[in-house]
Amino acid sequence: PNIVSKLRFFTIALTSVLGTSFRVVSSLHVVAITSTYSVLIRTVRRVLRKMESWLPLAVGGGAVALLAGVFALVRARSKTNAVNTNGHEKDVVYLFQFPRCTRGPNLSSFCIKIEVFLRMHNIPHKVVGTQKMGPKNKMPYIAYNGQVISDSDFVVEFLMKEFDIDCDKSLDAAQRGIGHATAQMIEENLYWTVVHYRWVQNLDDLPDVIAPKLSFIVRLLIRYVIAPGIVKQCHAQGMGRHSVAEINHIAEADMRSVAGILGDKAFLLGDEPTSYDATVFAIFSVILYQMEGSPAHTLVTTELPNIVNYCQRMRDRWFADWNDLSVKA
Repeated sequence: PNIVSKLRFFTIALTSVLGTSFRVVSSLHVVAITSTYSVLIRTVRRVLRKMESWLPLAVGGGAVALLAGVFALVRARSKTNAVNTNGHEKDVVYLFQFPRCTRGPNLSSFCIKIEVFLRMHNIPHKVVGTQKMGPKNKMPYIAYNGQVISDSDFVVEFLMKEFDIDCDKSLDAAQRGIGHATAQMIEENLYWTVVHYRWVQNLDDLPDVIAPKLSFIVRLLIRYVIAPGIVKQCHAQGMGRHSVAEINHIAEADMRSVAGILGDKAFLLGDEPTSYDATVFAIFSVILYQMEGSPAHTLVTTELPNIVNYCQRMRDRWFADWNDLSVKA
């Protein structure tokens, strides 16, 4: 009887939480469960009330399966929704990105990349925190005068053309090659070492970076539903096939390479910033300001002072409100 009573209480409490509001975190974004699923929740509640003869462990497993099912439904729905640009102001860029996190303007370096680029060139813009992925199922994306552009590289190209920005005009062919190669190394290699650290090596800390005081249910979902998917992505990309020591070695080589290219210059390729600086600042701002205690953070802060000074220079000039943008507990 005590077990049945506790089971009934747990079932009611669980489904009540699911039926009201909780936020589901997906690979670097949060999905809000809305009243669209109220019918599903009521049905699950009726089924669970008939499970009184089951052991609590069975309910725990069922809860995770339920969360996974709801998560899949919302993810599938988010992929098919078109971007609604009704009501947007003319000649204003709308930047759609993950909601603000607790350690800076965004959890994603790609979102920081576009926001800092907009700020660097004084482009009129509005930031829209959202859980909905873009047309390519990627984040961030922008909308401008009815046009929607996804993928951060294509977004930068579009902005440079649309607003007649030629911040790379002073670069010769060799410098452009260095800038492009550096950006690709960061986004296709170093980035995945950050993903692995967050989702595999230091998963316990991630919920506190995403948002303050996440519920037990959301933390459960992060660990048992979302994290395994990220692990599979890392493995498919190749980074996840290495040991932690090997991944740290890869990250160190990339970071030392960037530090070597930067040298004692104010910006990556000279005295003035180029489009590539948005990429460099984005990834290193995540490492410096969101990954304290990691091997990458330790290396940068103890052995790569030019990277630290570079990030502070970029932050002071274009993200003076960095701390103000962080979500407070």
